Amino acid sequence: MNDIETKVKDFEPVNIIGGGIAGLATALALKTLGIDYNIFEKSSEIKYENVGLGISANIFPILEKWKILEETRKLGTEIQDFYFVDKDLNYLNSFKIKSPALSVNRRLFYQLLNERLDKEKMHLNCIKSINDFSENEIVISADGINSVTRQKYYPNLKIRNSNQILWRGISEIKLSEKFQNAYHDFIGGNLRFAIIHTGGDYYSWYVIKQKINNEKVTLDKNTLKTFFKNYHPIVNSVIDKTKNVYFSELLDINPNDRKNLSWFKNKKLMIGDAIHPTTPNMANGACLAMEDAFLLANLLSKSSLTLEETFEVFQKQRTKKVDRIVVQSWWFGKLFHSKSKVFDYFIKAGIAITPNFLFDKIYSNVLDKTNVDDSYE
Repeated sequence: MNDIETKVKDFEPVNIIGGGIAGLATALALKTLGIDYNIFEKSSEIKYENVGLGISANIFPILEKWKILEETRKLGTEIQDFYFVDKDLNYLNSFKIKSPALSVNRRLFYQLLNERLDKEKMHLNCIKSINDFSENEIVISADGINSVTRQKYYPNLKIRNSNQILWRGISEIKLSEKFQNAYHDFIGGNLRFAIIHTGGDYYSWYVIKQKINNEKVTLDKNTLKTFFKNYHPIVNSVIDKTKNVYFSELLDINPNDRKNLSWFKNKKLMIGDAIHPTTPNMANGACLAMEDAFLLANLLSKSSLTLEETFEVFQKQRTKKVDRIVVQSWWFGKLFHSKSKVFDYFIKAGIAITPNFLFDKIYSNVLDKTNVDDSYE
């Protein structure tokens, strides 16, 4: 029998490269099912920036099985209403979210995951690649958008740059009741600003701006506030109340470019941003990673599947949803950042007349769990 045809139990522990959301979630999923694991993280500690994290309702059953749902709820608040507004805070349209999402502090969620894992299985300050493991060891590459594994297997697979910049942070500020349990998205003028309640007097926020050639990215709050000098004062008040501002470029991989590529070779599998990174316009990258982790662990626990079958089923079940989210997120980013004032006008007009059922249909792509293993329920 070929090595890859044997079961996961013959090759424990499962080795995970990367201590980000995909790696931590995979470790917890494996631990929940009694599968041994090791995590190898190049940093000296497991942490993340003090920014917001959206967790859609389809992830709640997963968190429940991992026994962290109630603890996660305590880290933030439910988002029940979604509002599109213009720069003067005039309400263009509002949508009631039928299955409210959770908005939490991402740093605190990382801490929660980390606390549930076995410290002796967490190897920090440890730079590992697939070359450091034998052919008979299972390796899950959860090493993010700059995955060394992906670059080794597919050196010609290019990262796609949206030429957009994301700034974000969390503010402690008292806002009116309208902002509680709500998501406010300021659109128009080739610029976006969002305010998302994150529990109590805490609000996560982000800015997305089209990058101008040779533009120097700033983390200075005063400079950032100049973008919004003609906006409602609440925007700059939220920025001003932020202790730390973070930025990143919005990148992904075009699904068409990896359409015929395998996510695994022998006993080495890529998950999360390592193989299907997405821009954050659907606020779903972390959720996709947690779905990856949940499905993968469940498939690995099935004694009826060989390792090759496990990886094949995993990729097949994940591809459809992942690709749909990546494509939708990319085009949302382009839609809301048109340089044309005429197109910008029609976008706002279109948002104003968008019916609830259409919003629900778009959001249903996030909530879809039909391509996740039947043990989801």
